[in-house]
Amino acid sequence: MDLNLITMNKAHFIYYGLACLFLLSFLVSCEDERTDPMDPRFISKGDEIQVRLNERFQTIHHFGASDAWSAEWVGRWPDVSKEPMAKLLFSDEMDAEGNPEGIALTMWRFNIGEGAADQVNSGYASNHWKRETESFLNADGSYDWTRQEGSRWFLQKARDYGVPYVTLWTNSPPYFMTKNGFTFRTEGVEGYNLEPSNYEDFATHLATVTKHLEDEGYPVIILTPFNEPQYEWQFEVGSAVQSGSYATNKEIADITRLIDQKFEALGVRSKIMLPEAGTLRELYEQDNDPEASDQLQEFYGGGSNSVGSLSSMSKYVAGHSYWLNPSVGVSINHRKELLSKMNAVDPTLEFWQTEYSLLGADYRQGGDWTQFTPMDYALWLARIIHIDLVHANATGWSYWTAMNNSEFQDHPDRFSLLLWKPNTDGPSQTDGTFEIQKNLWTLGNFSRFVRPGMTRINVSDPEFPSAEDAGKSFMISGYQGEGQLVMVMINYTDAQRRIAIGNYGDDFEFEGDEVTLYTTSATKNLEAEIVSIEDIVVGPRSITTLVGKLK
Repeated sequence: MDLNLITMNKAHFIYYGLACLFLLSFLVSCEDERTDPMDPRFISKGDEIQVRLNERFQTIHHFGASDAWSAEWVGRWPDVSKEPMAKLLFSDEMDAEGNPEGIALTMWRFNIGEGAADQVNSGYASNHWKRETESFLNADGSYDWTRQEGSRWFLQKARDYGVPYVTLWTNSPPYFMTKNGFTFRTEGVEGYNLEPSNYEDFATHLATVTKHLEDEGYPVIILTPFNEPQYEWQFEVGSAVQSGSYATNKEIADITRLIDQKFEALGVRSKIMLPEAGTLRELYEQDNDPEASDQLQEFYGGGSNSVGSLSSMSKYVAGHSYWLNPSVGVSINHRKELLSKMNAVDPTLEFWQTEYSLLGADYRQGGDWTQFTPMDYALWLARIIHIDLVHANATGWSYWTAMNNSEFQDHPDRFSLLLWKPNTDGPSQTDGTFEIQKNLWTLGNFSRFVRPGMTRINVSDPEFPSAEDAGKSFMISGYQGEGQLVMVMINYTDAQRRIAIGNYGDDFEFEGDEVTLYTTSATKNLEAEIVSIEDIVVGPRSITTLVGKLK
């Protein structure tokens, strides 16, 4: 063989070998970069989600919050102190950076006061003065529409900001109609704390207040006369912490029939909603108190307590999502049972979740709450909203409450959207300050973008095909309307995730092939970012709402 050829081939081999070593070194270096889990270039797409615009579920009615009881006190503050709170709750405007100024609630729940604040001795504990309310109705039958000044201020601001719906609710009849002269039950009071001789007067009162607020131009659509009637709300005089009363299904039905008559006589346009069950379980099954449970069957099933056919009755059924969430699986099962029972009794009924905050200890999941961050609470709240919407087909969802004052332990993170602090601890307070809680923005991930009239659509995620696994890890719900597709994505994990939509381009497209992401996380509050359809990344431990304009 030619020695020159051998020498040339050997040189080529050496050159090729060096080139391979260099390439291998480069690949190892690149592999080292992959150790950064936050580098979006190296996030696994995982399985592609599928967005099925033609697979449609419930139509969303609203997202809301209750005024009780803080609005009465905060609403009396100077404008400079309270106006920013109203903006945060009601505004649908964006700031200069494109971030939401507020969470744009679409329902405001206004409490009809029962008059504890008008009594010389209300029976309340002195440190619960914030829960005493005035009554528009006087004991002599006259009305004073200047009462509840602070609550009316927030009601007016809701209207001014364009909040489309208002719900009225009450905890108790006025104290001068009750069996014991208080707005809570005491020992010896049987059944509902309302003298039977005053049933008609109570019905007239509720109809009169509803009609007055309608005539004032407020967008009132619903009255809920009974709040959590399963609970005793019994206290010793001087130790009461709030108003309320137990009521049997029969008592509720009897009084509701009278309210219906008064609505018709006064020309009230609003409808009545029954019940506001203390938990979802009382709606769909008979528990150890058959006289105050199985309320779907009782009120809509055609029996002696059935009132569903009354002309003033709505097709909405309300319950509270407290107490039934020890695990993701249990939470889901309760919602499925509720939906099944509702469809069996009357498939035209719609479920509204009208009160939820982190009451009880389920949110701890066995963890040490003293180590929790605001985002721990926010993620839990987002999970409950998701489960109510996806597994109970809730068309309305409201938080309890918009404003809260308690700073005890972790109460601000559990019960507040806005935490207010008065300038003095007593009814003589005249001003104060407030702090925004992470729960405000969490609710805003839904309320600001999932608007009335949008329809929930099917979004399947092959990476988490089990509802329970999704509830523990990564939840997605989708909504279509107003020419938009909205997806709320809740990432419970410590890893970020790139989202690829498998049927994009085949079944739908976004204008400009881009979307806006609004993220709530430990460091962000509905922060906006415009990204390409190829660059949708959901950060760890975050709630991200995707908004895209459909072509």
